Amino acid sequence: MVGLRAAVRVGWKLRHRNPSSRNPGRLEHLRWIHVAIRLADLPVCEPDSRDNLASWKRTNSQPKNCCWSQCKIGSSEKPKRETLAVAWTAVLLASSLGLILWRELATGEPSWWPWIHATGLVVIFALTFVRANLKPLRSFVLILLIIFFFGFGGGWQFGVIPFVRSSSLWINLESQLPWSLSAIVTHLLRFSPAVAILAFLLIMGRKRQDFFLAKGKINAPVEPSRLLGMKKPEPWTRIGTIFAVVFASVTFIYLTFSSSTSLDAVIKALPLIPAAILIAVINAFNEEFTLRAAPISELLSAVGKKQSLMITTVMFGLGHFYGVPSGLLGVLLASFLGWFLGKSMLETKGFFWAWLIHFLPDVFIFTFFAISTAA
Repeated sequence: MVGLRAAVRVGWKLRHRNPSSRNPGRLEHLRWIHVAIRLADLPVCEPDSRDNLASWKRTNSQPKNCCWSQCKIGSSEKPKRETLAVAWTAVLLASSLGLILWRELATGEPSWWPWIHATGLVVIFALTFVRANLKPLRSFVLILLIIFFFGFGGGWQFGVIPFVRSSSLWINLESQLPWSLSAIVTHLLRFSPAVAILAFLLIMGRKRQDFFLAKGKINAPVEPSRLLGMKKPEPWTRIGTIFAVVFASVTFIYLTFSSSTSLDAVIKALPLIPAAILIAVINAFNEEFTLRAAPISELLSAVGKKQSLMITTVMFGLGHFYGVPSGLLGVLLASFLGWFLGKSMLETKGFFWAWLIHFLPDVFIFTFFAISTAA
């Protein structure tokens, strides 16, 4: 940057030393700027004698790979808005929004509705090969396609996993297994999208740290947030521990008062608790990686940190409309949890707090499922 400023000053001096011929001095000035840009390893294009010096001024709104003599103020605004709009469209198509609208506002979802969403996602994926400004979304949209076609977006009524579970072979297998083994096998099947996405990211040359599959810096500072009532940074070791206990406690209290369990059922379910814990381990990793870590990692360079967090938060929240708790309350609680866990990944550059805070409530959820089967 220092060299660039020096080149500009030299250029002006050369220009004013030739008062009889303004144009040659001006071209000399542009030539010096051109040399300085090359030394700074910035993208350039050959100066045209018709360019005016103002067009060489760079502004914050201009893309990094834009030539100075061609960039205009605000030239990146339209592509940025388009990229953001396409990212939101893609995530809403892949989410459970369509399923919720069909079930809550109509008599139920028709058999053809998932194909409309799938077609939309395929069209958006094709556009990433046609429009240069949508290319950064290509990996993200492919991840959404994997998520949707494996069954997440269709509410487990459409896709590869529902197809396998509806087969006679699988039904016979489940009927012959006890609840613990049947539930473990089912969640291992649901783990298949995570395996597919992980394989894709590794094939693309991504490292584990690129998609947050690392412990990260667990004592990193939490960025102040009005939503958390924080005015100054505090370590994640403190905030993460507090929220882990709070989320787990609230889940336990809700399940206790919303379900009727007897002491006999609890005693009968004690042998099933290890299976419930194992299922919680699998489910927490599956959802955190598939619905948060991988999508955020591929969105960051395209739409930025804030929008990446918001997009994945909405997708995660809508996916829990029929969860525990269900309805609007379930969406709001899951959205806040999704936002908080995504924030932990972005700030610690790791998976630790997101997985732990998700895992602890899941232990109670699947334990109560086990109790209900033993009753």
